[in-house]
Amino acid sequence: MQVKVNRRYCKGCNLCVRVCPNRVFDEGEELSERGYFLPAIVHPERCANNKRRTRKNAVCEMCVLTCPDQALSWDEEAGAEG
Repeated sequence: MQVKVNRRYCKGCNLCVRVCPNRVFDEGEELSERGYFLPAIVHPERCANNKRRTRKNAVCEMCVLTCPDQALSWDEEAGAEG
């Protein structure tokens, strides 16, 4: 599993950057279509859920739970190796 940012919902508040205990995110330089700076996922390998296969086995969801716009979600296809 890997966290992903929905470009349409994200307003660039960077709460995910501040709340992540593993520093997976960084303040990004890429602008969304709405003109917000999107957070960058710079260290996905540090995410506690990176090696998990499904959301029901998630051990940390601080970023997803903190996002006021529900712009973060899990991609269960990515990171589902062995």
